[in-house]
Amino acid sequence: MYYLGADIGGSAVKLIAADKSGNILANRKYAADGSGEHLEAEVKAMLDEAGLTAPPQHIFLTGAGNDIAEHRFGDIPRIYSEEFGCFPRGAQKLSGIKKAVFVSIGTGTAFVTADGDKLTHIGGSGVGGGTLAGLADLTMNVTDSETVNRLISEGDPAKVDLTMGDICKGTLGGLAANVTAANFGSRHISHKPAHIAAGLANMVFQTAGVMAAFACKGTDFTEAVFVGAMSEIPEGKAILEAVGDLHGLKFTVPPKAAYAGALGAVILGLERTQNI
Repeated sequence: MYYLGADIGGSAVKLIAADKSGNILANRKYAADGSGEHLEAEVKAMLDEAGLTAPPQHIFLTGAGNDIAEHRFGDIPRIYSEEFGCFPRGAQKLSGIKKAVFVSIGTGTAFVTADGDKLTHIGGSGVGGGTLAGLADLTMNVTDSETVNRLISEGDPAKVDLTMGDICKGTLGGLAANVTAANFGSRHISHKPAHIAAGLANMVFQTAGVMAAFACKGTDFTEAVFVGAMSEIPEGKAILEAVGDLHGLKFTVPPKAAYAGALGAVILGLERTQNI
């Protein structure tokens, strides 16, 4: 017995098969295109690869594009849950952390505080994966995400960013020389695509990290957990951890972070079906 979870976002669709304990048995993601036929094909491919031949007991949905599943999958029961409840519950399961600021870096970025089952959506930012994709197109004429990710790994954000070391000797306010003073503010900015891509990623992840740090200020929250498809970019994890260190906070990117929303949809959906 298993359940299908689908997080159908603006940029990507994340799919999982999970058991009743919330353990992920299979997962798959692809670029969102608004096609119900494509959704069904990707679900079938995931289930076939995992050797899951029986249909799922339920389909649990979240994400703004969930309507593409409306006339799909026959008469299998389905339940929709709001994504601001799903991703923190999924992130709690993936990270083992119950109390934190939970951050989903998707097309944009959403922030939810959670202490056990108490969830509070505190806001969001328009800076996210959509920003990275749009600016990569504008600045480098690159639209393929795999190419963007490869360029990020090859680049150095210090070639486009202004750092504290560029503007002062020693430290200022305890800030080390390599701390970013201005994204894309270098006096000798590089025009190489790899350095531009690395600078764009640095800007997006630093923005998410700093906003999470500010969300912790004046509270008893000392941790932030980052999920969403963007958070799985290796360089992003390192950038987030550096921002956390700078603010004296623990920042975590759990395994399978891209699937937190889909997993949360399963967790919340199972709770609802058990209470019906």
